[in-house]
Amino acid sequence: MTEILDETASTEEKLRALCSVACYPVPAESVERIETHFAWVFLVGEYAYKMKKPAAHPQLDLRSLADRERNCLDEVRLNRRLAPDVYLGAVPLVVDAQGELKVAGEGRVVDWLVWMKRLPAHCMLDRAIASRSFTPAALADIGVLLARFYERQQRYFMAEEVYVRRLRERTAMERAALLAPELKLDPTQVIEAAAEIDSAFDVLQRELGKRAVEGCVRECHGDLRPEHICLAPPCVIDSLEFSRELRILDPAEELAFLSLECEVAGAPEVAEQIVGAYRNASGDVFSRSLLDGYRACRALVRAKISAWHILDPTVASLAPWIEHAQTYLALARKHATAAREIST
Repeated sequence: MTEILDETASTEEKLRALCSVACYPVPAESVERIETHFAWVFLVGEYAYKMKKPAAHPQLDLRSLADRERNCLDEVRLNRRLAPDVYLGAVPLVVDAQGELKVAGEGRVVDWLVWMKRLPAHCMLDRAIASRSFTPAALADIGVLLARFYERQQRYFMAEEVYVRRLRERTAMERAALLAPELKLDPTQVIEAAAEIDSAFDVLQRELGKRAVEGCVRECHGDLRPEHICLAPPCVIDSLEFSRELRILDPAEELAFLSLECEVAGAPEVAEQIVGAYRNASGDVFSRSLLDGYRACRALVRAKISAWHILDPTVASLAPWIEHAQTYLALARKHATAAREIST
C-alpha cells in the first residue's frame, strides 16, 4: 500500500484536469464525464477512469487518500472475477515536476483511479432491454458465465436456524430503516411488506435451510443489476466492493435480485432466460417460491436505498426516489405473497 501523501490538489482541480485529454497517457479527442453516487467516471477514447468521491457513506469511508487507494485496488481485484479483460488496474493521479495533474505519471500522488476498458454502451443489458436488442443466445451466455463464476467461489455452510435467522434479522433492519421519520414513507406499507416477507420465511424455511446446510451460500457479485451486465463481450462489472458481508449470498438470491430489476425495467422474461441458462449449466435446483421470497427480500433493500437518496443533496433531485421506494415496497409485498401461495 502506498504511504499516505498530502493532498494539495482540491477536488475541483482534479475534476477540471480529468476533463482534459492532456491529463491522460492514452490518445483521445475528448473526455466525457459521468457522475454516480460514489464516483466520477471519465470516458477517454477506448478507456474509462473512475475517481472515487472523497466522502463518508454508510459502510464506506473514502475521505483519505489511503482509503481511496485501497478501495480502487479492491474494486479491480473483485471485478476481475467476472470481467478479467475489462479491469486494467488502479492508477495514480499525480502532480508532476511541472505542477500539472497527470494520470499514471511520475510525481506526487494526490488520488487514485480505477482504469478500465470502455464497454460498448449499447451492449449493456439495461440499454438492450430498452431497445429490445437482446438475443436468447446472449442471455444464455450470461447465465453460463454466472454458473461458472459461482462454482469457483468459496462456499459457506450454515445451520438452517442460523441462515433463516440471518434473513429475518436483515428484514427487521430494513424495516427499521424504512420507518425512519425523515424518509416520510407510509409506515403501514412498510410494516405490511416486512410482515409478508416474514411469513414467507415460515413456509420457505425448509428449502432455505437445505440450501444453507448444503453450502449453496457463497461470495457473490453483490449488485447484479442489468446496468452492470454486458452482453458483448459477455461480462459483469461493478461488483459491490466495500462489504464482503453483503456479497455473501445464496446465488438464487442474487439471481432473484436481477429478476426483480428486470421486472422493474419491464422485461421479466430477460431474467427468466438468464436464470434458465444458469440452472442448465450449474444443475442448481430451487423452487419458484424461493425465487419469489428472495425477490421480496431484495425489493425491501431497494426500497431503502431509493428512499435514502432523498437525504443526499447531490442526487436528491435526479429521480423521484420516494415513488421508486413505494414501487419496491409494493413489489416486496407482491412477491412475498406469491412465495407463500405457491408453497402452499
